Amino acid sequence: MKRLKHLDLLLYFWWIVFFISVICCFRAISSITIGLVLATGLLKNKINTGSWLNRRLKNGFTAACCLFYLIQVLLLLYSDNLTESAKYLQTKSAMIFVPLALCCSSYLSGPVRQKLMKYYIWTLAAVLFYCLLLALYRYFFTGAQNDVFFYHELVSPFKQHAVQISILLFAGLVYLLEQARKAVYFYNRLFHFLLIFYFTGCMLLLSSKLVISFSAGCLVYYFFLFLKTKKNTRFITLTSLFACLLLIILVLSTQNKISKRFNEIVSGDMSLVQQQDFNPGIYFNGLQFRLLQWRFVKEILTEHHAWLTGVSDDAQTLLDKKYISTHMYTGDGTTAHRGYLGYNTHDGFLESLLQSGIPGLVSFILICYAMMHLAIRRQNRELTIMVILLIAYCFNEAVLETQYGGTLFTLFPLFLYYGTEAYSDSGPL
Repeated sequence: MKRLKHLDLLLYFWWIVFFISVICCFRAISSITIGLVLATGLLKNKINTGSWLNRRLKNGFTAACCLFYLIQVLLLLYSDNLTESAKYLQTKSAMIFVPLALCCSSYLSGPVRQKLMKYYIWTLAAVLFYCLLLALYRYFFTGAQNDVFFYHELVSPFKQHAVQISILLFAGLVYLLEQARKAVYFYNRLFHFLLIFYFTGCMLLLSSKLVISFSAGCLVYYFFLFLKTKKNTRFITLTSLFACLLLIILVLSTQNKISKRFNEIVSGDMSLVQQQDFNPGIYFNGLQFRLLQWRFVKEILTEHHAWLTGVSDDAQTLLDKKYISTHMYTGDGTTAHRGYLGYNTHDGFLESLLQSGIPGLVSFILICYAMMHLAIRRQNRELTIMVILLIAYCFNEAVLETQYGGTLFTLFPLFLYYGTEAYSDSGPL
């Protein structure tokens, strides 16, 4: 029993380090710690049950992730560039290791997640506060433009991706809202709602259209849920949520860098994507660019007769050739900026189809279906909201094209599914 207690504490420590490294974007540490979670969890399960394999490994989400990865391996067996193939598989390795680390033992449970979320929330708050302080310093003392307060530039000190940290922030926001619904507060009630307001403000500065929209929707949803709370707590709760909603409305209804990102979606001419030839001066907004990718992927798969097999690790090379052949902007030769070169399809479903054909697309759809099945089975509000966001994110970004994106995509469904169980074999720490 003493050995199991030590392993529980070790797993607790590994998870804390993992979340700090994910939020701070320390990719090497994230990879190492998820491996340590897996190794420690396997050892714990062996000591506790006499078997290396835990019953949690028998779930559809993990199986679908393994099937997707297996398809990638099989399609790369005939690749001529083994070095690039190895990099390609390494990028997608999170699809295997993250689900296995979460399912290798019965350690993760509701009480354990509650303890871990304290570190998660504090780290998020501290990292964003540091980024804001540095942005203020750069703006007032180094003559930087106000861009330092927005989008990728805001979180550039940690080399973070604005949309990905927005998803991490959204998970923290939903957790705080759900805890407030249960009248369980982070430190105290006032500080708890100040955190919700702070997270909402940071969400706006990060400028992800998708996550801002989901945040506004969640605030409205919880506003109506809180109407059913006790009268003695209802006023401060509803006032706090109304202040957050008012902040979002004011920002999006006035002229600024954040509202501009929303306005440009409806300002573009959608017929532009049907042109066979462009000029380097044409700017594509987010929606136009994604519609253009549907056309390019169809053309590439047809030209290479690759609907069943995909084009594997040649996907980006072939997309770049499309950008060049249609005379899209690819840089002016005087700077290091390469324009659209290197841009993937920005759609998880489309990228899977391009890289691994119909089998890859079907397996990716199976992952999303398994994710939804977890939400339906658990009937947990946090899990359901995060699953909906992650699936919507797949239409906005090729989530598996970076190991970090794959980590986020596979982490939250199982972490919330098993992290909402009432107990585990380890018991409370």
